[in-house]
Amino acid sequence: MDESLEQTLDVRDMLCSQALARVAQAAARCQPGHVLNVWLNAADVKHDLTVWASQRGAQVEEMTELSLRISLR
Repeated sequence: MDESLEQTLDVRDMLCSQALARVAQAAARCQPGHVLNVWLNAADVKHDLTVWASQRGAQVEEMTELSLRISLR
């Protein structure tokens, strides 16, 4: 994948609402086909981001226990 279509976000140590807002802002600036690589460190944040992205039709992959790959459509 073209690296210009990927963005890495670090939401470690953020509350769910803060992490979700940061990812939503980044996603709003992206076009379909972009990928957000998200670093996190809390299960509740991972769950909320997974639900949020899935509801928007994005594909979500758990890359590691501490990261998600959100492919925007």
